[in-house]
Amino acid sequence: MKTKIGLALALILLVSSLVWSAEIFEKVGTVGAQFLKIGVGARGVGMGEAFVAMDGDATCTYWNPAGIANIEGSQFSLSHASWPAEMSHEFAAYVFSYKFIPGVLGLSAVVLQMDPMPETTEYRQQGTGYSFDAGSMAFGLTYARMLTDRFSFGATLKWIHEGLADFSGETFAVDLGSIYNTGFRDIKIGMAFVNMGSGYTFFEGGKESPMPVMFKVGGSMPLLNTSDHRLIGAVEFNHPPDGAERVNAGAEYVFQRFGPNFEIALRGGYRFNRDEEGITAGFGIKFPFVRIGLVNKPSIWRVDYCYSDMGLLESSHKISLSASY
Repeated sequence: MKTKIGLALALILLVSSLVWSAEIFEKVGTVGAQFLKIGVGARGVGMGEAFVAMDGDATCTYWNPAGIANIEGSQFSLSHASWPAEMSHEFAAYVFSYKFIPGVLGLSAVVLQMDPMPETTEYRQQGTGYSFDAGSMAFGLTYARMLTDRFSFGATLKWIHEGLADFSGETFAVDLGSIYNTGFRDIKIGMAFVNMGSGYTFFEGGKESPMPVMFKVGGSMPLLNTSDHRLIGAVEFNHPPDGAERVNAGAEYVFQRFGPNFEIALRGGYRFNRDEEGITAGFGIKFPFVRIGLVNKPSIWRVDYCYSDMGLLESSHKISLSASY
Protein backbone atom coordinates (compact mmCIF):
# COMPACT_ATOMS: atom_id res chain seq x y z
CA MET A 1 0.00 0.00 0.00
CA LYS A 2 2.80 2.43 0.92
CA THR A 3 4.41 1.66 -2.44
CA LYS A 4 1.20 2.64 -4.31
CA ILE A 5 0.93 5.87 -2.35
CA GLY A 6 4.55 6.69 -3.08
CA LEU A 7 4.08 6.06 -6.79
CA ALA A 8 0.96 8.22 -6.89
CA LEU A 9 2.67 11.13 -5.13
CA ALA A 10 5.72 10.74 -7.37
CA LEU A 11 3.46 10.98 -10.41
CA ILE A 12 1.99 14.27 -9.20
CA LEU A 13 5.43 15.70 -8.48
CA LEU A 14 6.69 14.61 -11.89
CA VAL A 15 3.78 16.16 -13.75
CA SER A 16 4.10 19.32 -11.67
CA SER A 17 7.77 19.70 -12.48
CA LEU A 18 7.10 19.17 -16.16
CA VAL A 19 4.40 21.84 -16.09
CA TRP A 20 6.63 24.44 -14.51
CA SER A 21 9.74 23.60 -16.53
CA ALA A 22 8.03 23.47 -19.92
CA GLU A 23 8.81 26.28 -22.29
CA ILE A 24 5.91 28.70 -22.47
CA PHE A 25 4.76 28.93 -26.07
CA GLU A 26 1.36 30.53 -26.37
CA LYS A 27 -0.83 29.98 -29.42
CA VAL A 28 -3.68 32.32 -28.57
CA GLY A 29 -6.53 32.30 -31.06
CA THR A 30 -5.58 29.03 -32.74
CA VAL A 31 -8.42 26.80 -31.47
CA GLY A 32 -12.19 27.09 -31.46
CA ALA A 33 -15.00 26.26 -29.03
CA GLN A 34 -13.48 28.50 -26.36
CA PHE A 35 -16.71 28.36 -24.34
CA LEU A 36 -15.79 24.79 -23.35
CA LYS A 37 -13.01 26.23 -21.18
CA ILE A 38 -15.43 28.25 -19.01
CA GLY A 39 -15.90 26.56 -15.64
CA VAL A 40 -19.38 25.52 -14.54
CA GLY A 41 -21.07 25.46 -11.14
CA ALA A 42 -20.52 27.94 -8.33
CA ARG A 43 -18.88 25.30 -6.14
CA GLY A 44 -16.15 24.26 -8.57
CA VAL A 45 -15.40 27.79 -9.78
CA GLY A 46 -15.45 29.06 -6.19
CA MET A 47 -12.62 26.62 -5.42
CA GLY A 48 -10.47 28.19 -8.12
CA GLU A 49 -11.56 25.59 -10.71
CA ALA A 50 -9.37 22.99 -8.96
CA PHE A 51 -12.05 20.33 -9.31
CA VAL A 52 -10.56 17.47 -11.35
CA ALA A 53 -10.07 15.31 -8.22
CA MET A 54 -13.42 16.15 -6.60
CA ASP A 55 -16.38 13.78 -6.85
CA GLY A 56 -20.00 13.27 -5.83
CA ASP A 57 -21.22 16.35 -7.70
CA ALA A 58 -23.33 16.48 -10.88
CA THR A 59 -21.09 19.24 -12.26
CA CYS A 60 -18.34 16.62 -12.56
CA THR A 61 -19.92 15.78 -15.92
CA TYR A 62 -17.95 18.88 -16.98
CA TRP A 63 -14.83 18.74 -14.75
CA ASN A 64 -14.09 15.01 -14.76
CA PRO A 65 -16.72 12.43 -15.80
CA ALA A 66 -15.35 9.91 -13.29
CA GLY A 67 -16.56 12.17 -10.48
CA ILE A 68 -20.19 11.06 -10.78
CA ALA A 69 -19.42 7.35 -10.32
CA ASN A 70 -20.17 7.32 -6.57
CA ILE A 71 -23.42 9.32 -6.72
CA GLU A 72 -26.29 7.33 -5.26
CA GLY A 73 -29.83 7.96 -6.39
CA SER A 74 -30.37 10.98 -8.64
CA GLN A 75 -28.96 14.48 -8.65
CA PHE A 76 -29.48 17.56 -10.79
CA SER A 77 -27.62 20.85 -10.98
CA LEU A 78 -28.53 24.18 -12.60
CA SER A 79 -26.16 27.13 -12.93
CA HIS A 80 -26.32 30.66 -14.31
CA ALA A 81 -23.39 33.05 -14.70
CA SER A 82 -23.00 36.58 -15.99
CA TRP A 83 -20.10 36.85 -18.42
CA PRO A 84 -18.20 39.81 -19.91
CA ALA A 85 -19.66 41.57 -22.97
CA GLU A 86 -23.19 41.10 -21.59
CA MET A 87 -23.20 37.38 -22.29
CA SER A 88 -24.70 34.67 -20.09
CA HIS A 89 -23.35 31.21 -19.38
CA GLU A 90 -25.82 28.45 -18.50
CA PHE A 91 -25.24 24.88 -17.34
CA ALA A 92 -27.55 21.99 -16.48
CA ALA A 93 -26.84 18.39 -15.52
CA TYR A 94 -28.88 15.40 -14.42
CA VAL A 95 -27.23 12.29 -12.98
CA PHE A 96 -29.11 9.04 -12.44
CA SER A 97 -28.76 5.26 -12.46
CA TYR A 98 -30.81 2.19 -13.36
CA LYS A 99 -30.70 -1.15 -11.60
CA PHE A 100 -30.14 -3.05 -14.85
CA ILE A 101 -27.23 -0.81 -15.93
CA PRO A 102 -24.05 -0.99 -13.83
CA GLY A 103 -22.62 2.43 -13.14
CA VAL A 104 -24.06 5.94 -13.33
CA LEU A 105 -25.40 7.96 -16.26
CA GLY A 106 -25.42 11.72 -16.72
CA LEU A 107 -26.94 14.24 -19.12
CA SER A 108 -25.49 17.74 -19.37
CA ALA A 109 -25.84 20.95 -21.36
CA VAL A 110 -23.71 24.10 -21.60
CA VAL A 111 -24.88 27.26 -23.37
CA LEU A 112 -23.08 30.58 -23.90
CA GLN A 113 -25.34 33.19 -25.47
CA MET A 114 -25.75 36.89 -26.15
CA ASP A 115 -28.63 39.22 -26.92
CA PRO A 116 -29.19 40.13 -30.60
CA MET A 117 -26.73 42.79 -31.81
CA PRO A 118 -27.58 45.46 -34.42
CA GLU A 119 -25.93 44.87 -37.79
CA THR A 120 -23.67 47.66 -39.07
CA THR A 121 -21.59 48.07 -42.21
CA GLU A 122 -18.82 50.37 -43.33
CA TYR A 123 -21.34 52.66 -45.01
CA ARG A 124 -24.21 52.25 -42.56
CA GLN A 125 -22.53 52.57 -39.19
CA GLN A 126 -25.79 53.57 -37.50
CA GLY A 127 -27.25 50.19 -38.40
CA THR A 128 -28.88 48.43 -41.30
CA GLY A 129 -32.12 47.71 -39.49
CA TYR A 130 -31.18 44.07 -39.11
CA SER A 131 -29.66 42.24 -36.15
CA PHE A 132 -27.66 39.07 -35.60
CA ASP A 133 -26.76 36.89 -32.68
CA ALA A 134 -24.06 34.42 -31.68
CA GLY A 135 -24.11 31.45 -29.37
CA SER A 136 -22.40 28.22 -28.47
CA MET A 137 -23.78 25.04 -26.94
CA ALA A 138 -22.75 21.53 -26.03
CA PHE A 139 -24.87 18.54 -24.97
CA GLY A 140 -23.25 15.55 -23.34
CA LEU A 141 -23.99 11.96 -22.33
CA THR A 142 -21.80 10.65 -19.50
CA TYR A 143 -21.18 7.15 -18.20
CA ALA A 144 -19.11 6.46 -15.09
CA ARG A 145 -18.44 3.45 -12.91
CA MET A 146 -16.48 2.44 -9.83
CA LEU A 147 -14.08 -0.21 -11.17
CA THR A 148 -12.80 -0.93 -7.66
CA ASP A 149 -13.66 0.49 -4.26
CA ARG A 150 -11.04 3.21 -4.84
CA PHE A 151 -10.82 3.71 -8.60
CA SER A 152 -13.49 5.24 -10.82
CA PHE A 153 -13.56 5.83 -14.56
CA GLY A 154 -15.88 7.94 -16.70
CA ALA A 155 -16.43 9.07 -20.28
CA THR A 156 -18.55 11.75 -21.91
CA LEU A 157 -19.66 11.97 -25.52
CA LYS A 158 -20.79 15.47 -26.43
CA TRP A 159 -22.19 17.27 -29.44
CA ILE A 160 -20.89 20.82 -29.91
CA HIS A 161 -22.44 23.63 -31.93
CA GLU A 162 -21.32 27.22 -32.50
CA GLY A 163 -23.18 29.84 -34.48
CA LEU A 164 -22.46 33.38 -35.64
CA ALA A 165 -25.11 35.20 -37.68
CA ASP A 166 -25.87 32.93 -40.65
CA PHE A 167 -22.83 30.70 -40.16
CA SER A 168 -22.48 27.69 -37.88
CA GLY A 169 -20.24 24.74 -37.19
CA GLU A 170 -20.65 21.56 -35.22
CA THR A 171 -18.73 18.47 -34.20
CA PHE A 172 -18.45 15.71 -31.60
CA ALA A 173 -15.92 15.36 -28.79
CA VAL A 174 -15.06 12.94 -26.00
CA ASP A 175 -13.96 13.44 -22.38
CA LEU A 176 -12.18 10.68 -20.46
CA GLY A 177 -11.38 10.80 -16.77
CA SER A 178 -10.41 8.82 -13.70
CA ILE A 179 -10.20 9.36 -9.93
CA TYR A 180 -8.11 7.25 -7.56
CA ASN A 181 -8.50 7.31 -3.79
CA THR A 182 -5.07 6.47 -2.40
CA GLY A 183 -6.54 5.23 0.87
CA PHE A 184 -4.15 7.47 2.77
CA ARG A 185 -6.00 10.27 4.57
CA ASP A 186 -8.59 10.20 1.80
CA ILE A 187 -6.16 11.79 -0.69
CA LYS A 188 -7.61 11.57 -4.20
CA ILE A 189 -5.84 11.93 -7.52
CA GLY A 190 -7.82 12.87 -10.62
CA MET A 191 -6.88 12.96 -14.29
CA ALA A 192 -8.89 13.87 -17.37
CA PHE A 193 -8.49 14.36 -21.11
CA VAL A 194 -11.26 16.65 -22.32
CA ASN A 195 -12.59 17.96 -25.65
CA MET A 196 -10.91 15.28 -27.75
CA GLY A 197 -12.36 15.39 -31.24
CA SER A 198 -12.05 16.67 -34.77
CA GLY A 199 -12.34 20.36 -35.57
CA TYR A 200 -15.13 22.09 -37.44
CA THR A 201 -15.65 24.80 -40.05
CA PHE A 202 -18.27 27.55 -40.26
CA PHE A 203 -18.68 27.26 -44.02
CA GLU A 204 -17.57 24.99 -46.85
CA GLY A 205 -13.96 25.58 -47.76
CA GLY A 206 -13.29 27.54 -44.56
CA LYS A 207 -10.35 26.97 -42.26
CA GLU A 208 -10.92 24.30 -39.65
CA SER A 209 -11.08 25.34 -36.00
CA PRO A 210 -9.36 22.71 -33.83
CA MET A 211 -10.88 21.64 -30.51
CA PRO A 212 -9.46 22.92 -27.19
CA VAL A 213 -8.10 19.51 -26.17
CA MET A 214 -6.78 19.66 -22.61
CA PHE A 215 -5.07 17.33 -20.14
CA LYS A 216 -5.78 17.92 -16.45
CA VAL A 217 -4.28 16.29 -13.37
CA GLY A 218 -4.69 17.19 -9.73
CA GLY A 219 -5.39 16.09 -6.21
CA SER A 220 -7.67 16.78 -3.27
CA MET A 221 -7.15 16.18 0.44
CA PRO A 222 -9.14 16.76 3.64
CA LEU A 223 -7.10 19.16 5.76
CA LEU A 224 -9.57 19.03 8.65
CA ASN A 225 -12.41 16.62 9.32
CA THR A 226 -14.31 16.64 12.60
CA SER A 227 -17.95 16.30 13.54
CA ASP A 228 -18.42 20.07 13.23
CA HIS A 229 -15.84 21.20 10.67
CA ARG A 230 -14.49 19.99 7.34
CA LEU A 231 -11.77 21.61 5.23
CA ILE A 232 -10.75 20.28 1.81
CA GLY A 233 -7.81 21.56 -0.22
CA ALA A 234 -7.40 20.94 -3.95
CA VAL A 235 -4.88 21.70 -6.68
CA GLU A 236 -4.99 21.15 -10.44
CA PHE A 237 -2.51 21.44 -13.29
CA ASN A 238 -3.80 21.71 -16.84
CA HIS A 239 -2.29 22.18 -20.27
CA PRO A 240 -4.41 24.08 -22.83
CA PRO A 241 -3.43 23.82 -26.52
CA ASP A 242 -3.42 27.59 -27.04
CA GLY A 243 -1.64 28.95 -23.99
CA ALA A 244 0.83 28.41 -21.19
CA GLU A 245 0.41 25.72 -18.56
CA ARG A 246 -1.95 26.69 -15.77
CA VAL A 247 -2.33 25.91 -12.09
CA ASN A 248 -5.57 26.14 -10.11
CA ALA A 249 -5.71 25.94 -6.33
CA GLY A 250 -8.63 26.19 -3.94
CA ALA A 251 -10.24 25.12 -0.70
CA GLU A 252 -13.68 24.52 0.77
CA TYR A 253 -14.56 24.92 4.45
CA VAL A 254 -17.82 23.33 5.65
CA PHE A 255 -19.52 23.99 8.97
CA GLN A 256 -21.70 20.95 9.69
CA ARG A 257 -22.59 21.26 13.34
CA PHE A 258 -26.33 21.17 12.65
CA GLY A 259 -26.20 17.71 11.10
CA PRO A 260 -24.95 15.94 7.93
CA ASN A 261 -27.81 17.28 5.80
CA PHE A 262 -27.44 20.92 6.85
CA GLU A 263 -24.15 22.60 6.01
CA ILE A 264 -22.73 26.06 5.43
CA ALA A 265 -19.71 26.28 3.13
CA LEU A 266 -17.09 28.94 2.38
CA ARG A 267 -14.82 28.62 -0.64
CA GLY A 268 -11.85 30.38 -2.15
CA GLY A 269 -9.25 29.82 -4.83
CA TYR A 270 -6.80 31.30 -7.28
CA ARG A 271 -6.09 30.57 -10.95
CA PHE A 272 -2.42 31.06 -11.69
CA ASN A 273 -0.83 32.01 -15.01
CA ARG A 274 -3.96 33.53 -16.53
CA ASP A 275 -4.13 36.78 -18.48
CA GLU A 276 -7.10 38.18 -16.57
CA GLU A 277 -8.74 35.51 -14.42
CA GLY A 278 -7.45 35.30 -10.87
CA ILE A 279 -9.06 35.04 -7.47
CA THR A 280 -12.38 33.32 -6.84
CA ALA A 281 -14.55 33.23 -3.72
CA GLY A 282 -17.96 31.92 -2.80
CA PHE A 283 -20.30 30.36 -0.30
CA GLY A 284 -23.13 27.85 -0.18
CA ILE A 285 -25.75 26.25 2.01
CA LYS A 286 -27.05 22.68 1.98
CA PHE A 287 -30.36 21.73 3.57
CA PRO A 288 -33.11 19.05 3.48
CA PHE A 289 -36.29 19.98 1.69
CA VAL A 290 -39.48 18.51 0.30
CA ARG A 291 -39.60 15.08 -1.28
CA ILE A 292 -39.27 14.78 -5.05
CA GLY A 293 -41.51 12.37 -6.90
CA LEU A 294 -41.98 8.98 -5.23
CA VAL A 295 -38.78 9.12 -3.17
CA ASN A 296 -39.43 8.12 0.44
CA LYS A 297 -36.68 10.27 1.92
CA PRO A 298 -36.28 14.06 1.97
CA SER A 299 -34.29 15.52 -0.88
CA ILE A 300 -31.06 17.39 -0.10
CA TRP A 301 -30.79 20.81 -1.75
CA ARG A 302 -27.83 23.13 -2.15
CA VAL A 303 -27.61 26.78 -3.19
CA ASP A 304 -24.17 28.16 -4.09
CA TYR A 305 -22.75 31.49 -5.19
CA CYS A 306 -19.27 32.52 -6.36
CA TYR A 307 -17.45 35.64 -7.45
CA SER A 308 -14.76 35.41 -10.11
CA ASP A 309 -12.23 38.19 -10.69
CA MET A 310 -11.75 38.84 -14.42
CA GLY A 311 -9.09 41.56 -14.21
CA LEU A 312 -9.63 44.28 -16.80
CA LEU A 313 -12.86 42.60 -17.82
CA GLU A 314 -15.99 42.75 -15.72
CA SER A 315 -16.15 40.38 -12.79
CA SER A 316 -18.31 37.29 -13.19
CA HIS A 317 -20.99 36.14 -10.77
CA LYS A 318 -22.32 32.60 -10.73
CA ILE A 319 -25.24 31.05 -8.84
CA SER A 320 -26.14 27.36 -8.74
CA LEU A 321 -29.02 25.23 -7.49
CA SER A 322 -28.71 21.48 -7.05
CA ALA A 323 -30.60 18.66 -5.39
CA SER A 324 -29.94 15.02 -4.52
CA TYR A 325 -32.77 12.53 -4.01
